[in-house]
Amino acid sequence: MARPVAVNDLNPRLRDRREPIIDFVCRPCGRHCTLERSLLVKTFGAGVTFAILRRRMAMGCERMQAPEGDKCGAHFPCLKDTVLMEAGP
Repeated sequence: MARPVAVNDLNPRLRDRREPIIDFVCRPCGRHCTLERSLLVKTFGAGVTFAILRRRMAMGCERMQAPEGDKCGAHFPCLKDTVLMEAGP
């Protein structure tokens, strides 16, 4: 049985984007990679949020766990006008 989705969950999900290639960029680290949507769906499922994908892709980034909070610049340009909300405990 599928887990019910919270009503206030406004994060975009992988299923919401249909581009075959999704860019992932981090300017402070100089990182830029292109990801195949089909492989992301196969690995994480279509219901994964971009906030979770961002954390997984930036795993190991020192800026992600900075004392001042998340200072990582990693983002998905296809979501240029969307704010990603990190899931709380």
